[in-house]
Amino acid sequence: MLLQHIRSSFQKYLSCGGFDSAIVSQMQITKAVKGHITCSVVLQKENMNFLGSAHGGWVAGVVDIAGSLSVASMGLDRTGVSTDINISYLAGAKEGDTLTIDAYCRKLGRTLAFTEVEIRSSEALMAIGRHTKYVPEKIREQKIPLDELPTDETSS
Repeated sequence: MLLQHIRSSFQKYLSCGGFDSAIVSQMQITKAVKGHITCSVVLQKENMNFLGSAHGGWVAGVVDIAGSLSVASMGLDRTGVSTDINISYLAGAKEGDTLTIDAYCRKLGRTLAFTEVEIRSSEALMAIGRHTKYVPEKIREQKIPLDELPTDETSS
């Protein structure tokens, strides 16, 4: 049920038709547990920079969205707005590479959520991102009781 909740949240990014949907159109959610989601994506030509590596702006968009989905895995239907995001780019990745994205909600406080996102290619840790979100109380009041949801879900 948690995986279903995350996929439902993910659909909002896909259906908006804007920047978010362009960033995540090829992404697949493969796992969801409380505070952690895993995704995969095959790098496409439109994700690349002129040097033939994953574009830094695209990577930042992935950190934003995956971090938001990790907040949703804490039982939230909406995840607030970004207040801070930073990315350390550690290695490149080329077109056709399959990337694994692990996003963690490290803390969901009274008004802020703190996330970390790791993006890996088959060869290396490509990027580490940190993303802070403002989560207003009215959003937190709509929280889904996680004790009603399974704690581990994986799809193949």
